[in-house]
Amino acid sequence: MWTGRTGPVGTMHFGMYLHRKHVISAEQLLASLEAQHTHLVPIGQLALEEGIISASDIFAILLTQHEVPRERFGEVAIDLGLMTREDLMRLLWIQSDRKRSLADILVQQRVLTEDQAAAELAAYRAELIEPAGKVRMTVMPPKARRKCQRREPFAVAIG
Repeated sequence: MWTGRTGPVGTMHFGMYLHRKHVISAEQLLASLEAQHTHLVPIGQLALEEGIISASDIFAILLTQHEVPRERFGEVAIDLGLMTREDLMRLLWIQSDRKRSLADILVQQRVLTEDQAAAELAAYRAELIEPAGKVRMTVMPPKARRKCQRREPFAVAIG
């Protein structure tokens, strides 16, 4: 379901929020996302740290991956029987948890100051809790209802 404000039901990513508010440009958003992706801890390193695979397993996976370059490391490891899908999901969770925040990257890139980043993050979080443009259900007064020939409740945007 598309809400018009925050995309599909759920939340808008902080970077898109900043872009839609014209705080950052599309180029700045892409550069910050690229920096965030570049600094992700590789799944192989996480698997080694977590004791799921050994260094020699990593070499075997990389060798196989070289033969099938479009296959991701985790998928190759699963295909070789060196980790389970559950292991991979846990590693992806750890990888996501270790990801640098977009606010930190934007400050490092001197796109935002620390104060600006903190203020925008607070506003973003507040909007997630209490989004503007609430919809309240109301019943149309009888006179207006007859005029519009509507008898069902209708939604009115307030805010």
